[in-house]
Amino acid sequence: MTRTHSRRWFILGALLLLGIGVVGYRRLRPHDVTVERVIRGRAVEAVYATGTVEPRERVIVKSRLSEHVEALLVHEGDPVTRGQLLARIDNPVRGYALTQGETQLERARQQAGNRSPTLTALEAQARALRAQLELARIELARNVKLATAGAIPQQELDASRYRVSQLDAQVQSAEAQLRATRVDLVATRDQLASQVKSLASEADEAAVVSPIGGIVLRRAVELGEVVTQNQALFEIADTSELLVELRVDEADIARIKDGPTGSVVALSFYAFPNRAFAGKVAEILPEPDRVRRAYTVKVRLDAPIPGLRVGMTAEGNVIVQRKDDALLLPTEALDRSPGTSGDQAWFAVDGHAVRRPVTLGIRDLTSVEVIAGAAEGDLAIVDPGGRKLSDHARLTTTTRSADVP
Repeated sequence: MTRTHSRRWFILGALLLLGIGVVGYRRLRPHDVTVERVIRGRAVEAVYATGTVEPRERVIVKSRLSEHVEALLVHEGDPVTRGQLLARIDNPVRGYALTQGETQLERARQQAGNRSPTLTALEAQARALRAQLELARIELARNVKLATAGAIPQQELDASRYRVSQLDAQVQSAEAQLRATRVDLVATRDQLASQVKSLASEADEAAVVSPIGGIVLRRAVELGEVVTQNQALFEIADTSELLVELRVDEADIARIKDGPTGSVVALSFYAFPNRAFAGKVAEILPEPDRVRRAYTVKVRLDAPIPGLRVGMTAEGNVIVQRKDDALLLPTEALDRSPGTSGDQAWFAVDGHAVRRPVTLGIRDLTSVEVIAGAAEGDLAIVDPGGRKLSDHARLTTTTRSADVP
């Protein structure tokens, strides 16, 4: 009994010593960590956004008539110039009315012109009355002398005076009629001219022309199709300059500048993988997308890109802050443990883990600017090796080379 008891106590003691040894080994065994040196390089803070390639100007050409399409003269992809005829819509009624109006206008112009038959007849009548009036005045002057000498009776003198008065009234009436007729004929001519101009404008509505020079992006009508007023027929874009329209969240828009001192933008396109392009913010549209809570930012490319097309998808990083000689700390070194107050980072110092408070500046995806709390060459712990770090824990380190941004 005593021997069995002793053996049991011996085994229990051995197991206890083994457990204490294992725990002690685990506590005293160094952490295998990966470190990276704090270096100097370029720190860049950017606002990420997506968007599309858009033309400088885009217009929708619509129908002004409700008729069938008589002719189609362009297709998608065709270059067009300003004022070029794109299509013609059949308009027989207005064409007939225009022809009739032009005929009436020509007749009215003849009636109101210098060779107008009506005005010529009235002018001749007025001249004849003026001639008769002149003779009557001569005869009156002679009768006045004769009546003064007593050669003719007073009754004959009165008749001469009445004759002059009557002819004078007729002359005035003829001249007034001439003026009134001329005014009426001119008014008729001008009215018809206005009507013809209106009819010509309506007839011109049958001709669908391009308001700008560019490329036909879309043709939404076929030959013989009956179109309605204000129906979209063509989409024309001025592709002489392509812009990138990015949609930037309202939380970031205040940090972006436009105009001559616009923010620099690094661009990439799905159509050109593994290539980067540069641009500058040219304009920020004032009206936001209220559903997405985003603003449209137009970016002008620094140089044309061969093969770039309208509608291509783009990604952009709008540079809002940049320092060329910043002290850079890997973002993996930051302590993100719950309850951590302020910004802190892990460093390897003399083979032990040290957590220090740091003051940070510009951040990007891989590194962060250190304003205070670290020095160039410090070893920042970027991978704790799957174990939780504690202050002054022993370390064995593997150094990872830093990529200078």
